[in-house]
Amino acid sequence: MKAAEITPPSDTVLSRDLKLISLKASTDSTADFQSLLSPAIPHAQSFFTSHQLKIQGIRPVPFKKYQPDWILGFLMLCFMLLAWVQVYYRRRFRQILMAPYSKRFLSQLVRDGDLFSERISLVAGFIYFVTTSLFLYQLNELVLVKDAARLIQGFPLFTLISIFVVGFWILKIGLIRFLSFIFRTHQPSNEYILNILIFNILTGIFLLPLLVFAVYLKCVIFLWICMIIFTLFFIFRLIRGFLIGISITKFSSVFLFVYLCSLEMLPLVVLIKVVLKYYL
Repeated sequence: MKAAEITPPSDTVLSRDLKLISLKASTDSTADFQSLLSPAIPHAQSFFTSHQLKIQGIRPVPFKKYQPDWILGFLMLCFMLLAWVQVYYRRRFRQILMAPYSKRFLSQLVRDGDLFSERISLVAGFIYFVTTSLFLYQLNELVLVKDAARLIQGFPLFTLISIFVVGFWILKIGLIRFLSFIFRTHQPSNEYILNILIFNILTGIFLLPLLVFAVYLKCVIFLWICMIIFTLFFIFRLIRGFLIGISITKFSSVFLFVYLCSLEMLPLVVLIKVVLKYYL
């Protein structure tokens, strides 16, 4: 019996088998939601790359999207009062602005009347107390206290700060009046108090526009600019007070220096000490 001859497969059979193998080995297009006729487009590198900012902390920082209405009310009231002063007391207001820089304007300011009993001093003093209290309030909110859990917040805290500022100046002016009665220096003391009033008015006017940016932009830079303005006016006021004290010939310069340090420097040192102890 002859062995069965094995015939090689034809080309048609080979091509059919290869097609079947390729169909079995091909991926299922339904799984990838793409057609075999339309292959997937390779992903190109995006133009928007990841940022290179370094993470400084992982604790969440609460952000207030809006400001309370009472802040806007105080700011608008201060601007309206400032516009009223500019309209009805333009000449007197110009004398106040020029008094720290010119002895002639200061003398004219004294000759034209008692500034302490005028309406412009009351209005400008109110602007100073509001701006100073609002500056301390924003300094407490953005710089000093970073814990959200506080006993006093909002308008009660602003009211407490305002009472502290008003009480501080009432106590200080009362002490100056008392010392002028003890040492019989009424004229220099009145001039010294007038010097304080003028610089306080200027401080409130310069702080008012800066506080608008500090409040609504939540930018600490404007608060530091306000601090620089406070410091410059304080130094300038201290120098003018020293020059006023030199005019009193019966007191020595050492006694005058101790007197100014007790009135000006000592409260500031105590305030800084309290802030460093309880806030930082």
